[in-house]
Amino acid sequence: MKLIFQLTKHLSIFLQKENCDLSRCVEYAENLKIEIQQMRSDADLEFKNLFALAKTAADKIGVNLVPPLRIGMQRNRSNYEGDPETYFRRSIYVPFLDYFIDQLNSRFFNHRELLSKIQNILPSKCTDLDSEAVHKTVEIMEEQWTTDFVGTKEEFVVEFVMWRRHYLNTPKEKKPSNFIDCDRNLYPTMWKLIQIGATLPISVATSERSFSSLRRLKTYLRNKTGEDRLNGLALLNIHRDIDVTHDEILNIISKSKSRRLHIIL
Repeated sequence: MKLIFQLTKHLSIFLQKENCDLSRCVEYAENLKIEIQQMRSDADLEFKNLFALAKTAADKIGVNLVPPLRIGMQRNRSNYEGDPETYFRRSIYVPFLDYFIDQLNSRFFNHRELLSKIQNILPSKCTDLDSEAVHKTVEIMEEQWTTDFVGTKEEFVVEFVMWRRHYLNTPKEKKPSNFIDCDRNLYPTMWKLIQIGATLPISVATSERSFSSLRRLKTYLRNKTGEDRLNGLALLNIHRDIDVTHDEILNIISKSKSRRLHIIL
């Protein structure tokens, strides 16, 4: 498992970026899937090396790697024949690789085209599209989110073209690379799709981190923490890179209400 998670570490970190590129995520996940499938094909050799390391570690602490007792009929666990290496390869290693490949398929590749096309509405992406790519993107959007379209398909094609034209003359470094607000009156359907893109599970890691911070702060002992204090603690916990000086804190406290003690000299 350690080897698998080492392979997925960079993908996990990349997915948590605020402006992660979904198409690059899918591409990396595809390469990851190929690598794991290769490990699955060479399971005998790959697991032989892993089992040797596990056996060395077990010998140091006096543990014997033996398979569980076999019986004629077993329903609640694996009941494979063979030596310890064969048993653990068939019951743990191979099923884990199969499960991991299934998870990659369900989370990335079943929605590969949709994830790639939703990013085409970003200013940093749409300027590189030709007419055929624009129409292809519109078709996929209409098929997936028909009820969110404002007007007809042809009207959205025109809206997409004008959205693209709006950013064609913008310098590359100034083009937003994440899902942003846009003028709802000029681009009504684009505004809807940007909302959808911004709420995709693959791109809300920042919100998830906020909830994780809140879970750490609002414990049983602090269940009655006031709203202002809770917000302040959460902001301090989340934005640790911002330095807050004592003078700034004293200035805020002194201005919050009238005090007999002159905090600011």
